[in-house]
Amino acid sequence: MRMALVRGAVVAQVLFAAVWSVGGITEGRGYRSSAHGISDLGARTADHAGLVLAAQGVAGVLTIAFALFALGPALAAPGGRRPAGAWLVAASPLGLDNVWDVLFRLDCRAADPGCVQGLGSGSWQATGHLAISFVGFPVMVITPSVLAAHFRANPAWQGWSGGALAFSPVMFIGVIAFIGLHGHAGAGYAERALALAASAGVVLLALGTRRVLADGCARGPAVR
Repeated sequence: MRMALVRGAVVAQVLFAAVWSVGGITEGRGYRSSAHGISDLGARTADHAGLVLAAQGVAGVLTIAFALFALGPALAAPGGRRPAGAWLVAASPLGLDNVWDVLFRLDCRAADPGCVQGLGSGSWQATGHLAISFVGFPVMVITPSVLAAHFRANPAWQGWSGGALAFSPVMFIGVIAFIGLHGHAGAGYAERALALAASAGVVLLALGTRRVLADGCARGPAVR
């Protein structure tokens, strides 16, 4: 089952990237991938919101399941609790936020005339959507450092901590770039670059988890 969840995590990242890539091309009516956000593709006024939200929901559920039930056991020391890093990956925009977007949608696209997107400026669903999005930014920044600590503590992940620590400033720069460009040309590209980097990180975690789980099976019931 855990190996199936590993494969599901990789599929989730491909699915998410594919839906916002194709959605950005086909949306039209003033929508520009360079300036407008991924979440706008699921807004109530978007052309293909149902398809986008369905793909996001599936991708989010698969990512959360992988983080909690495959990555967590692979990171944990024998007999230990599920590490905080696994919960952070589950709570990241690729997990929780993708599922959250299905239930809490924006009222309109930024490309729509007269649309205002801000906390308290729309429905409670839109406000909830924006609130969880802002929470996701610090989660993205701190997750690599927390994972690095897990990697150092678990011999099965030896050599992974340096890469995780290098990933942390990538996330930080990406978040700062997106926030700084928000509402201006380039913001859409910044968000997409950040999403691709985060998805690549999950894919790497999936590959590492597969190796750890395979080694554990070869040695016996070491990974629980």
